[in-house]
Amino acid sequence: MKRPGPSARGITAIVVVAALAGGGVWLASNGGTRSETRLPTPIGVVPTGSPAAGAYGLTIHLRRVEGTRVSGSRVRPKRLRPAAEAIRRVMTDLYTTGFVDPARWDGGRFPTIEDLFTLRTRARVHRDLDELTLGSLAPHLDAVRPGRTTLGVRFLVGTRPAVAVASVRFEGTAIAQGAELPIEHDGIYTLRRSERSWRIASYKVRSHLPSIQQVDRKARKAAGSPGVASTGTFFLLVIGSDARPGESPERTRGDSLHIIGINPAKHAVSILGIPRDSFVPIPGVGTRKINEALFWGGPKLVVRTVEQLTGVAIDAFVLTGFKGFQDLVNAVGGIGVDVPYRMSDPYSHARFAPGMRHMNGRAALAFSRDRHDVPGGDFGRSVNQGRMLIAALRQLKADVAKNPASILNWIAAGARILRSDLSLADMAELLLSMPSLDPGKVENRVVSGTGATVGGLSVVLLGSAAHAMFRDLAADAIFNGRP
Repeated sequence: MKRPGPSARGITAIVVVAALAGGGVWLASNGGTRSETRLPTPIGVVPTGSPAAGAYGLTIHLRRVEGTRVSGSRVRPKRLRPAAEAIRRVMTDLYTTGFVDPARWDGGRFPTIEDLFTLRTRARVHRDLDELTLGSLAPHLDAVRPGRTTLGVRFLVGTRPAVAVASVRFEGTAIAQGAELPIEHDGIYTLRRSERSWRIASYKVRSHLPSIQQVDRKARKAAGSPGVASTGTFFLLVIGSDARPGESPERTRGDSLHIIGINPAKHAVSILGIPRDSFVPIPGVGTRKINEALFWGGPKLVVRTVEQLTGVAIDAFVLTGFKGFQDLVNAVGGIGVDVPYRMSDPYSHARFAPGMRHMNGRAALAFSRDRHDVPGGDFGRSVNQGRMLIAALRQLKADVAKNPASILNWIAAGARILRSDLSLADMAELLLSMPSLDPGKVENRVVSGTGATVGGLSVVLLGSAAHAMFRDLAADAIFNGRP
């Protein structure tokens, strides 16, 4: 199983749905507290009151800090103070560079601002300079005098704070040849913690700036995410266990199996379902139904079996059982699913009319398990499970577009509920990449096979068409051949 570095781990929000419970504690009031003490003046910035060379100092007031563990419990604000101060330093540097210090503007090019962002996000930063900074207005100004700037921070905590969502409100006054014009800028930034520092991984901002002619104010919006790595491919194995409440998902039979392939260079995503009754060699066990691999050796044996069968080098896996699946869907508030046809199955309790339906955990599980009245039986069920994965991606994309802080909900639940070989930091990086994906362009297929009876068992025999599809996917994570 190949294990690329973080820069190669493109995208997979398909893997998590969740909610983050937590409350905030106000660290400052309108009157101010120690948390509002002035930060050391950033290098290159002249303190307020000494506007030499047209530069002013910037003080960001820390208004609120919230912290929640992956388990859902709250973290005391005092324990988050060092991390909150680190976030404040990043935001101070960002707004000093983008608005307050003319020495850093470089005629509107702002060459040092990209250092504050993750590598994946930097291309979008250059595209959005007019929204993230003064942009093309900078050459027409002499200085910007900062007004009151406030910051609220919300953390997701593993063994340490790992992800933060920072909300900034900046007010200032643009100065141009003696004229003074108001400036306002609001930003919501998601930051990831690396070994030694915090970097901005995604953002959603709105600015109100005067026009170059200093006549009309103009509202501008921007939203950015890190996108996906520009090279290589990424393959995620999604394993569904038929574990019931009280059973370990790692020591029961598999109920569903899907390979998700990503080609970052072509922004292509492919889902390939493997029927659970596929009769294949399982390393160290013999030729059995592929769903037995989970029982005999847990998810690692499933990965080995799939790699041997398909020739696809799996980068990571995620695993959940029936209860975990329901918990994930319920935690996110449900998922909107486009039901392709009428379903009425007394065994899975799937009873749906065609069309869009917002499903809770129980309904989503019923939809994903129905095989008795869907076209193709198990094959049709696997297609519908792929549809559910795409629906989860669409839901995440919509949630984050509406409220960037909701990304913490997904990360927390994924780390809390899913079994995976992804670390919290890896899962955060994957999910932060999601806004760059188009769910409508995800290719969803299931390998073909022939039903047979072997030793009294109903199995699926995979023929040449299935192996051709495996080779097709393994080459570049794209289905180049026809279904």
